Amino acid sequence: MYKTCIEVDSLSLHRHKSDHPLLVLCGTKNKITNSEHWIPKLYFRIASCLLSCCDLKCRVFKNKLIFTKLSSCFCGIIPPVAQQLHRENIQRIVREALSLSKVSPSELSAIATTIKPGLALSLGVGLSFSLQLVNQFKKPFIPIHHMEAHALTIRLTNKVEFPFLVLLISGGHCLLALVRGVSDFLLLGKSLDIAPGDMLDKVARRLSLIKHPECSTMSGGKAIEHLAKQGNKLHFDFKPPMQRAKNCDFSFSGLQHVIDKTIMQKEIEEGIEKGQILSSAADIAAAVQHTIACHIAKRTHRAILFCKQRNLLSQSNAVLVVSGGVASNLYIRKALEIITDATQCTLLCPPPRLCTDNGIMVAWNGVERLHAGLGILYDTEGIRYEPKCPLGVDISKEVGEAAIRVPRLKMKI
Repeated sequence: MYKTCIEVDSLSLHRHKSDHPLLVLCGTKNKITNSEHWIPKLYFRIASCLLSCCDLKCRVFKNKLIFTKLSSCFCGIIPPVAQQLHRENIQRIVREALSLSKVSPSELSAIATTIKPGLALSLGVGLSFSLQLVNQFKKPFIPIHHMEAHALTIRLTNKVEFPFLVLLISGGHCLLALVRGVSDFLLLGKSLDIAPGDMLDKVARRLSLIKHPECSTMSGGKAIEHLAKQGNKLHFDFKPPMQRAKNCDFSFSGLQHVIDKTIMQKEIEEGIEKGQILSSAADIAAAVQHTIACHIAKRTHRAILFCKQRNLLSQSNAVLVVSGGVASNLYIRKALEIITDATQCTLLCPPPRLCTDNGIMVAWNGVERLHAGLGILYDTEGIRYEPKCPLGVDISKEVGEAAIRVPRLKMKI
């Protein structure tokens, strides 16, 4: 059954008063809880709209952040259904966000909206509605790159200067990039097939964890992480992908195929049908999580060494930022801590509620661009959404040509 829910949330930014509001329209997959953050030295209020996936979110970024969300629960994304729900609810949700923030449309400084990358049907709804507001209220428009928003979120919660290395790991993306400025990125590597979050979800579905009494209300990735705590990662020997490739790219589809075959074999051994819970499900979850963590950690290790070798990062106080939905996985974070300790880097992650897709990150990206005077459009003629769009300048070939050997580390997690 396709479920929907409407939620309204607020985030106080009581340590800073702002005089210039900005509307940001946003749409995704996950939920944020209440929290407090401080926006340093910025003088903008932002309302944002994000519709890059299956949910609809709208925020007004000022003294209070207002969050409204329309979401699908547990059953995955059905693009046409998501599009219809967005169309039916976007006007009311934006109206509620403005009302709760006590900001009128005429007070807005700008409107910022996710236009790339994401599901075309969802991006189209957000962009179309945003442009109507832009034309109606004569406001400047700030188009937002979904991955850029993830990468910059850390600067809302921590004092992080450019440049820094960012690892974005989610259900739809997996990439390593050097962040040199608000809109200045060097892409070091990316997934060649599926994303780690997508793989975790597929493994969870194949293990039928939605039928597990402890995991029935969890997302696939959360279910794997929870069940893995009860399992023995050594009971299954899954090899990390691409061990001979000396670059920073990722791959998960081959590993998923091996895991699917293993699950099928265990079902035969245990004499159960597909859809029933294996007695070894926890061990499989633990081994899968460990293998993914080791794969991500090794590629990230190489990226750090490459950046330091080319003097793209500081030798002594480099920062690795990890964001995206999978960044909330604490086991993967611990694997990355081993890497940052070995390379004398600082590991920073946004709070888990800000790692997953959320309206705050789009609003913050709008603030960053407004403050820097970058990408603010006063003429929206010809603006289009882009379902597929790379982040920054791709130097992954140069990374591969460097062929950096990564020292072997004991991944005792």
